Amino acid sequence: MDWGVISAVAETVAAFGVVGSLIFVGFQVRQNSAGLRHSAVQIQMSAFQDLTAVVVSSSDAAEVWGNGLNNPEKLEGFALMRYYIMANRMLHTYQGLHWQWQRGILDDGLFFSMTQLLRDLSGLPGWRKVWDNRRHQFSSGFQSYMDDMFAEGSSHTLFPDIVSADEG
Repeated sequence: MDWGVISAVAETVAAFGVVGSLIFVGFQVRQNSAGLRHSAVQIQMSAFQDLTAVVVSSSDAAEVWGNGLNNPEKLEGFALMRYYIMANRMLHTYQGLHWQWQRGILDDGLFFSMTQLLRDLSGLPGWRKVWDNRRHQFSSGFQSYMDDMFAEGSSHTLFPDIVSADEG
């Protein structure tokens, strides 16, 4: 057998091995990216659930949140500070969602369903007050997103029965 033929066969086998390895690495990177995407979504969902848990687990927190959204002038001192902290946490959570959506980590359907609450909140005076006061703390992309949302307004009323009872 000719050593040139053996060398050519060995090089061909090695080339197939390299191509196979690259395909395997590409598959692993794809799986890893999907796993990271899933983890990022889970972290954001947990952060959102933690925020809502604060409001529903305490009647004091629920009262501060409700008054802050609907009648911010009723709040003063520590109650006003608590409302701003709660709203600020929510805004930062949503900024994280926005960042992930812009980079393709969150798909459109999930992002828009999760941000529907923001759209609903945009019609409330206390939410607007927080945004006007804290807008400078957020990225320019998120600022534009939120400004557009406020400009569109919302046709939905959050907790209409509660708002009606408070007004009556």
